[in-house]
Amino acid sequence: MKSSVKKVGAAILLLAASAQLAGCNQSEAETAETKYKETAKSTIEKAMDNQPESSYWFPEDLLAWSFADDPDAKYNTSVVPLAERVDKDSLPQMNDTQHAETKVVALSIMNSSTSGNAPRGINTFDANVFSYWQYIDQLVYWGGSSGEGIIVPPSPDVTDAAHKNGVPVLGTVFFPQTAHGGKLEWLDTFLEKDDQGKFPIVDKLIEVAETYGFDGWFFNQETDTVVTSFDEASDGSTQDTSAEDGLNEAHAKAMQELIAQFKEQAKDSLDIMWYDSMTTDGKMDWQNALTDENKDYLVNADMEPLSDSMFLNFWWTSDRLADQELLKASNEKAKEIGFDPYNLLAGIDVQENGYSTPVRWDLFTDDQGIPYTSLGLYVPSWTYTSSSTPDDFQAKENAFWVNTSGDPRESQLPEDTEWPGISTYALEQTAITSSPFVTNFNLGNGYNYFIEGEKVSSRNWNNRSLQDILPTYRWVFDHEEGNQLTVSVNYADAYNGGNALKLRGQMTEGATSQMALYHAQINLDAATKITTTAKATDKTALSVVLTFKDGSQEIVTGDQEVGTDWTTISYDVKEFADKTVTDIGLAIRSDATNDVYEMNLGQLTIGDHQESQMGVDNLQVEDVLFDEEEGNYAGVRFTWEATTDEASFYELYQINEDGSRSFLGATPSENFYLNALDRQDTDTTVFAVLPVDQYGKRGALSDTVEITWPDNQVPKASFTASKTLAAPGETITFTNTSSSNTEEVSWSFEGGNIESSTDDNPQVTFDQAGTYTVTLTAKNASGETPLEMTDLITIREDAPKELTLLSEGAAVSASSFVNDAEAPEFAVDGDTSTKWCATGNGPHELTIDLGSVQIVSEVHIAHAEAGGESPDMNSRAYTILVSEDGKTFEAVSRTLTNESAETNNTFAAKEVRYVKLSIDKPTQGADSAARIYEAQVYGMERE
Repeated sequence: MKSSVKKVGAAILLLAASAQLAGCNQSEAETAETKYKETAKSTIEKAMDNQPESSYWFPEDLLAWSFADDPDAKYNTSVVPLAERVDKDSLPQMNDTQHAETKVVALSIMNSSTSGNAPRGINTFDANVFSYWQYIDQLVYWGGSSGEGIIVPPSPDVTDAAHKNGVPVLGTVFFPQTAHGGKLEWLDTFLEKDDQGKFPIVDKLIEVAETYGFDGWFFNQETDTVVTSFDEASDGSTQDTSAEDGLNEAHAKAMQELIAQFKEQAKDSLDIMWYDSMTTDGKMDWQNALTDENKDYLVNADMEPLSDSMFLNFWWTSDRLADQELLKASNEKAKEIGFDPYNLLAGIDVQENGYSTPVRWDLFTDDQGIPYTSLGLYVPSWTYTSSSTPDDFQAKENAFWVNTSGDPRESQLPEDTEWPGISTYALEQTAITSSPFVTNFNLGNGYNYFIEGEKVSSRNWNNRSLQDILPTYRWVFDHEEGNQLTVSVNYADAYNGGNALKLRGQMTEGATSQMALYHAQINLDAATKITTTAKATDKTALSVVLTFKDGSQEIVTGDQEVGTDWTTISYDVKEFADKTVTDIGLAIRSDATNDVYEMNLGQLTIGDHQESQMGVDNLQVEDVLFDEEEGNYAGVRFTWEATTDEASFYELYQINEDGSRSFLGATPSENFYLNALDRQDTDTTVFAVLPVDQYGKRGALSDTVEITWPDNQVPKASFTASKTLAAPGETITFTNTSSSNTEEVSWSFEGGNIESSTDDNPQVTFDQAGTYTVTLTAKNASGETPLEMTDLITIREDAPKELTLLSEGAAVSASSFVNDAEAPEFAVDGDTSTKWCATGNGPHELTIDLGSVQIVSEVHIAHAEAGGESPDMNSRAYTILVSEDGKTFEAVSRTLTNESAETNNTFAAKEVRYVKLSIDKPTQGADSAARIYEAQVYGMERE
């Protein structure tokens, strides 16, 4: 039941539920001590239907899109500007094999699908919280599919996290291979010009990037009517490329012209990265190198630049092409055309095997170990998708990006095809160039949430916008004799946010371990303060180790030792005013010998800790949606306005009747989506927002808003029947599916062997032929609700005990389908290894023609999971309709919240010829592709 919202004066009125602005004396100033009531773990974590969604489009959809008309657009805007990094030429080398000119680009799956992604997460822990930003120069937000959309900007949480680390992010323009649903008309629409010779799509691509705050686009054009899949060309076999109305040179020339127009309009503010696929003459022919066949996407005929970089296909490292030394040849060709060879990215496909992927590294570098080009990593998010636990994920990340030793100083050139770790070639970069610098070591997700060491919530969460800058060096220790420490992520305890760093191992009394943390370029002044916050099993002296631009180093002792509770240690650095810090580390010395020593590192701050005057105005409930069946959960959209620009992020609270606060979430943006809020024992819930600065200091609490929950005291009746067409004396099972607040039920069976029942799942027989009505009444102390299903049961003497499958091999049509291999007839072929698949905008409709009028009472559906696909792809909401003439259809069954792989939909028997399945929510998320492996119509033949 989605409410409408109307603003009247200072109040917001919700028709189905109310949300009102109200004054609150907490908005004046924070009290000395805030009382928190710990937020419970969510009852459900599934996204509700009013969740804002990260954008994705087909070309025609983007051409029609506008920021102002998209209710989700403001939720998709990054709020973190791209940080400036320290110049590579001034970075230290952690090993002799690192090369300053070598870049690393990651084409990473940051969200598991193109659609259905919350812009800044919801109440789930699971998220790809990649944090090794120091090793990459650009991130391509890899996404797009023929069933969802092919133009995909990055979700803002990814952009926010990347920008903090100085990493530009590119969205993806992905034209799929036709074997995977690609359509040449999408490319044609993308390349259309107006009557002035302009490409309208260019304006839209620039508008999206500028309003959403990311840094350009990756172009992957692989749609071809001849070479229909990657596999067709991987073995080097030749293809007949003579196809009428297919991919041709005109497409290629138009694409080059489009890139030139984009760069002319965007100037240097936005990048274009081109994928080595379509050649200059419009053939799908991956070169695996920079050649004369693809250089025209990088420079025009006058050698003027077009695309900023090119991602080279993966086969340069294959045995088939090894003797051609394609990267060496690419380096030479780049110099020949005046293009920087380090803007060529040697593609390595690590999606399947990660750091077990064999690579001919000898083809990547010359005999001195100098790379010919930069590196392009395809789906390094393998580290996330292949991991079974968060610890496993972090361990794989460290081995992939650093090396198996977990220390970049130990990197060396590989002798064979084994993975050396990216730190072998890439310098550790940093965007820590000014103060204040504050980190709580947050990865951007958690099982809990902590504020100054107090656990305020056990509600799962993810929001990568809240990720801090993690240490530059993972992990660099120098231990005195007897000491040995390892680092892991502690999700059970933290100082602020969701996690801390846990240092664990052997410590010897009086022996020091030095830990390198961050490379930086921070100018200190007389007001600069440095603090750390930590706790340990034993009293510990925790000093900061500062390295300065002149090469000198100082170990600064803190004002106290670390205790067993969270302890904030301050360091006096006034004497270093006007000096520039280039490295920050810790010196750790325990007061006791301990084989199971543990220290949790919660916070590091560098800055002047000035007071700020932060506030929030105009807090509003933009939209609220209650779960349709029972009204026990709410999805709420909030917006507000900051009174100053000093807030680093905002916390959303539920204000309880006793004045305590329950933490609900945090975000750096001025909007927030609260998913699946559990209803408490109250008719209203009150909310407020609190601004927080970088140091964790909190401003004034906003005025409050509230929502009024729907009256759900009276239960709702609902039931299903195992069958509705049966012979006399056959047993039919009825199943009570009424709302959970039902305390008792009462059944009435017209014509049944029992007239009534109070069982949940009664079994009934009907001895006489006829049609019969069934009534269920759901009751509790607040009232009762009856549900009468008139003429639901049909009893016939000639009804077979096993109903007849009427649809197998029947004529069938559909509103659309992807290709001939996923055509409508595969939904009625009796084989769950084949399917009907339809893409694009719904509803998707499948119509089965039984050939003549038959008696129909059931439709069995095998959804995506029944065919081996993800449960997330199962049809969520659909309607079954029937018709005698194929023109006028009657709805006989409606399903709103299916999650099952297979469903049996029964309804009152009808004499019909046509049965239509209309799917309006094809998946559990927002994927718009319908996937039906079987649709079987059951009943009996009419004589």
